[in-house]
Amino acid sequence: MHPTGTAEALTQEILIRLDDRYAAMFVRIRRPAGTPRATVFCLHGFTGNGADFDYLATFLCRNGFLVVCPDMLGRGRSAYLGSGYDINVYSKCLRALGEFAGTENHFIGTSWGGTILLLFLHMTRSKASKIVLNNVPMLGGPKVDEMRNEVLKESVLVFPTRAAAKEYLSSTRDVMGRVEDTVFNRYVENRITAGPDGFRLAFDPATTGKFGAMASREYDLFPIAGKIDAHILLMYGRNSQIIARQAIERSRLARPDLWLVDNIDAGDPPSLMSLDQALLILGFLSAV
Repeated sequence: MHPTGTAEALTQEILIRLDDRYAAMFVRIRRPAGTPRATVFCLHGFTGNGADFDYLATFLCRNGFLVVCPDMLGRGRSAYLGSGYDINVYSKCLRALGEFAGTENHFIGTSWGGTILLLFLHMTRSKASKIVLNNVPMLGGPKVDEMRNEVLKESVLVFPTRAAAKEYLSSTRDVMGRVEDTVFNRYVENRITAGPDGFRLAFDPATTGKFGAMASREYDLFPIAGKIDAHILLMYGRNSQIIARQAIERSRLARPDLWLVDNIDAGDPPSLMSLDQALLILGFLSAV
């Protein structure tokens, strides 16, 4: 089953001013007919890109939302910097998206994207109405280190053909849960890029440059989330390895508007590529 209605898909490149140069950030935009109910900004995971939200963005657009899905610098079709990736670079990316902001703005962040979102909102005091944090590791620790190690392994993979890269990504399909073939195939196509030495996954290996300094580092994002004046939904799949249940319950004592859905029959992280997950997010964003 697919969402129904009309959705206008657009793309745009935005120039991000860095210290001594400009870099192009690629943005996917879904614009509804008529006046949007609100703007929804979707931030992908560390190795992902804005196309990861194609299914959800189309669904939300057909339900009246303007949806903005950037490829953060170093990912997808945006510029690869080769070095210098840090929170300041990503903050500049998010600031540049302000041209799409409306009177009401919602945010969806998957994993790393949710982490960057929380840090950005905290540092800039930017306003948000509702926030969806999809499988965001709110506490640092061994599980987060394991995730970084997996990213490091993927960052050096080189495939002789596009077909070989597709085969590798297809072997990881089980972790995504139930996703229709057409949706999954589009996801795969946008996760591969061609280079001089073959085909790679579509993110700059240099984005992992600070991983060594971050190893074994503990952190706690709950105090930051607690200071953000927005309704927040935490989403985790049934088999999530990073959910911090005790910390969530403590936080909900102080923030009763911290919503939690932690038993989704989906992947790890939830893919946001199925109707049940799209309906869940639509319900949250539409609630008064």
